[in-house]
Amino acid sequence: MTEKNLAGIRVLDFTRVLAGPYLTQMLCDLGAEVIKIEQPGKGADERAFSPIVKGQSGYYMMLNRGKKSITLNLKDPKAKEIVFELAKKSDIITENFKPGVMDSLGFSYEAFKKVKPDIIMCSISTFGQKGPYSQRVGYDIVAQAMSGLMWMTGDPDRPPTRSGTSIGDVNASAHALGAIGAALYYREKTGKGQYIDISMRDCLTAIIETAIPRYTMSGGQDKPMRSGRHHATMAPYGVFDAGRGNYIVLGALNQAIWTRLCTAMNRPEMIDDPRYNTPTARAENLSDVVTAIETWLQSFADVNEALHILEVHEVPSAPVLNIEQLLQDPQLLMRDMIIEVNDPIFGEVKLPATPMRFSETTVINTTPAPLLGQHTEEVLKTLVGMTDAEIEALRQNKVI
Repeated sequence: MTEKNLAGIRVLDFTRVLAGPYLTQMLCDLGAEVIKIEQPGKGADERAFSPIVKGQSGYYMMLNRGKKSITLNLKDPKAKEIVFELAKKSDIITENFKPGVMDSLGFSYEAFKKVKPDIIMCSISTFGQKGPYSQRVGYDIVAQAMSGLMWMTGDPDRPPTRSGTSIGDVNASAHALGAIGAALYYREKTGKGQYIDISMRDCLTAIIETAIPRYTMSGGQDKPMRSGRHHATMAPYGVFDAGRGNYIVLGALNQAIWTRLCTAMNRPEMIDDPRYNTPTARAENLSDVVTAIETWLQSFADVNEALHILEVHEVPSAPVLNIEQLLQDPQLLMRDMIIEVNDPIFGEVKLPATPMRFSETTVINTTPAPLLGQHTEEVLKTLVGMTDAEIEALRQNKVI
């Protein structure tokens, strides 16, 4: 299976760091031709991010597979001409500079729309393009802090903590991908392009689940707070200490699963006990529920025995995997979520794949990330129509 959903779509990519490059990596894996515009001599920020081994950044390799890299000094008038020539032949433009930067360079949506009326442009920023916070500088951690997510993350008696990964960046990327797909469909129906404004903060606020309705529906009496390893209002639903450095998760939120869990633990007396016979009652008596489950788990010499019993009784549960265990997991490997790429600098490297799976098309992409400016001449010749002499003049004048 070699067909791609977005074959024939071209993306002009001004993004760097994580939120933008992860978006365009997904677009590339879906089949779009992604032309990444980088700063001459330096390249995108993520080229310098750890881990760096043999002179190559794992961060960069992970986010830029299969893209084309061209270098342009965006402040040079000739480079601006080239950008607009490329825009005429593109479908999507992506950027994640601070709001106003693209406009200051002369690359506003309105400017692109003049040369390509049906262009789709997507901007990702911390707070969005307009509003009192729009000009604040920010990273993922700022979005986490201001979204409500960080307030809800961690133990109730400890300070708020960031997510273990930059979830604000990648969550914004996923929302941006959906928005671009919708814009492409709208363009297909109407012939009209449009501008997409994605705020990392907005995207995180949208996924804090019941925190907002809990507050608003209670008239402010219910003030959502960090609940640590366990769900704040329903139990059991959390992380349990299985002993000897092992942790598992399990959830038993309806009475049928709770009955199966109690049966698995040989604790039938807990099934209909009014202290435990609803998710809310169990949350109110969380300490007793956790003690019962962890005592049972720690009675096994091997946590896998307990997990097997839970599986037989159809209790949703799983071990908490470390990265070494994750990379050996048969389900993950069967789904081709770990791919091997032959990078020209590092050599063979294993990287995570894009997680979408389709019946008729593929997203598997093992083409390595480009060297800085690797495709500059190719793109300028084939899409802009420049000659070798013109390209050499650009190089001499440090435009590329």
